[in-house]
Amino acid sequence: MSDTDEARSAETRARAERALVLLVNEVGDENVPLIVLGGLVPEVLTRYEGAVIPQHLGTTDVDVLLITHLDADTDLGAVERALKRLGFKPLSEAWRWRGRIDGRPVKVEFLCDLEDRPEGQVISPTGCAELAAVNLRGTGYVARDWAWEELSATAPDGGEVRVRVRFAGLKGYLLSKCVAVRTRGLEKDYYDFAFVLLHNRAGGPEGAAAQLRESALSDALPALRSISLEVRERYVRPNDIGPTSYAEQSLQVDPELDPATLRADAVDVVERFFRALLL
Repeated sequence: MSDTDEARSAETRARAERALVLLVNEVGDENVPLIVLGGLVPEVLTRYEGAVIPQHLGTTDVDVLLITHLDADTDLGAVERALKRLGFKPLSEAWRWRGRIDGRPVKVEFLCDLEDRPEGQVISPTGCAELAAVNLRGTGYVARDWAWEELSATAPDGGEVRVRVRFAGLKGYLLSKCVAVRTRGLEKDYYDFAFVLLHNRAGGPEGAAAQLRESALSDALPALRSISLEVRERYVRPNDIGPTSYAEQSLQVDPELDPATLRADAVDVVERFFRALLL
């Protein structure tokens, strides 16, 4: 395995979070609304005082929604300049940037969700010579449901950096992840979806469904019904791809867990969620 292909772990997550804190601090403007929506989010959505939950597998990179790109007049040059000051450089796809944190590689990926642009098109934001964002359907739900999180990290000079960062909220995250399960279907998508449904602080799958049905995002549910039904079908039997992926990723965190129980948990929690959501 090369240093660019590290497995997800608590250590890689810590480096990704530190990269995020340093980037937001370097941008230095809370009015540039970057929203985190990738693998850093599940731990945030499932931690609360008194909770005893399994460790999340983590992430190796930082996914950021450039919601300001929805406004063509917004200049995102500050983000590009901050990346360069931190030593990050664009990969062949300019929506992916790579730098080094604690001597190890970390990727930051920039996404947007523009209805008037094709899926997968790479968009160049105003004020940027190199920075781009890839247009991915479904990611924009988090622009309608996010919350501030306070994070801290050690700066290169050894001091402490504290920032406020916009993170996807539970409702926006679940809709976005549901689309990702349907369209991308990576093992980590199936795992993250079930993990957040099992351990969220809204009260499990029924609580999460109730929040969605009672929120402003409820207006998105009719259009997502066919996607929801397809995702539900991928978790029906213990050996389906959803439960299998959840079990395999969970075992990377704790190899002593019982695979059959993990698969059964995924089947149960996804069914309960969609039964409550699709009344």
